[in-house]
Amino acid sequence: MRATDSLETLLSVQTVDKKLADLERRRDEIPSVKADVSREITALEHERAEQAEALEQVRLDRRRHEGELEMQQEHLARYERQLNDVKTNVAYSALLTEIQGTRRAIGELETEILEEMERRETIDSRIREIDAELEVKRAAAADKLKELDEELGSVEREMAALDSRRNGMVSEVSPNLYRLYDRLRRGRRFPALVPLRGNACGACHGHLPPQVIREIQHDGSLHPCENCGVLIYTRPGVEADNTSAQGAKAGDAQTQGAEAPRA
Repeated sequence: MRATDSLETLLSVQTVDKKLADLERRRDEIPSVKADVSREITALEHERAEQAEALEQVRLDRRRHEGELEMQQEHLARYERQLNDVKTNVAYSALLTEIQGTRRAIGELETEILEEMERRETIDSRIREIDAELEVKRAAAADKLKELDEELGSVEREMAALDSRRNGMVSEVSPNLYRLYDRLRRGRRFPALVPLRGNACGACHGHLPPQVIREIQHDGSLHPCENCGVLIYTRPGVEADNTSAQGAKAGDAQTQGAEAPRA
């Protein structure tokens, strides 16, 4: 495959893609960092919601028990009035039993109401403590969260600008060359374009045949690495270094030596 001016532009695209990848990672990290900053606040808010729910349940229970207490007190008053009207000892004894049971129920309800009043006081106190803690922690976290929000906005704006710039550069790249690059990039082979290092791939350091090195160096060709699949390049007419030249010459000598007997 031949790479002319498209190679230089595609290398610029790859540079932009690297910046975009770094920005994308930071963009995705920020919500997690914000969550870490807010985690203790979130825990307190959750506890406050639970305490508020418990407080409402105590209120409902107390209201129900107060209603039951009022009903039992009415029963007791009626039973006590009926004592004057009973005619037999049996009826009198039965009525006394009802009175005793009602008084016992009244005592139990009064105890429950007192306990509910204590629970309400305890919950109210804890809610006040949580509110005070939240005020302090929210103030401490506000600056950090604001800083993170501003950073997120800046990252997203920079990503949008780079993406727009990238689209313009891609339009100048040979479609076939870009498709090769994009397939590697999407397949997590990044960087997809890797320079020749000596006589080896700049990514995996696998050695290349002398003929391939010559084509990459002098013809400006792009060659896929047989080991890792990336595209190996160098600028046309520029040798990677003396090592590659020596490696190519040695390879030619070996090839000629191997071919000589067949001649």
